[in-house]
Amino acid sequence: MKTTLYTAAIIAAAVGSAHATPQQAVAQVRENAAQVLTILKKANGSNDAAVRKEAENYALPYFDFQRMTAQAVGQPWTQATPAQKQALAKEFQTLLIRTYSGTMLKFKNSTVDVKANPVVNKGGKEIVIRTEISQSGGKPVNMDFTTYQSGGKYRVYNVAVEGASLVTVYRNQFGETIKNKGFDGLIQDLKTKNGGK
Repeated sequence: MKTTLYTAAIIAAAVGSAHATPQQAVAQVRENAAQVLTILKKANGSNDAAVRKEAENYALPYFDFQRMTAQAVGQPWTQATPAQKQALAKEFQTLLIRTYSGTMLKFKNSTVDVKANPVVNKGGKEIVIRTEISQSGGKPVNMDFTTYQSGGKYRVYNVAVEGASLVTVYRNQFGETIKNKGFDGLIQDLKTKNGGK
């Protein structure tokens, strides 16, 4: 269930913005969500993998996986070497894509309502954009995307589904692994899950 819900984040959170105000960021999210849904509607059963890849390629540049990984790891991140940070961010990105892309096409007939009242934190440097994703016959799902402005656009570094934070879910898992196996052990565990050695 959580996999399906978090997959919707890719649809709704292509948050690129060349604008500086929260309302302009909201407008950009609406436009980008519509673009991702348009891509997904191309799926016809024989081209599903290609459609998923196109949607991922469109949305992923608007996620900051390095910052998302740092948030998920928590305090141990400050003790990791640059090489460890890079390796873990790469494996975490791969894990998220592998976990959630498989259910992406379930949302091709969804509607995304991007709320017009974002929460502005840290003097405008952090904007939490609220959305509601609806499917025919299903209960609407509330999602919050925590973004920050970087180089003229807003990038996502946390997603909350019905109040449950993606970063917090992984922080609990990562913390236990780091405690038992160390930082390199966490990298190796993720690499194994991702099909590496």
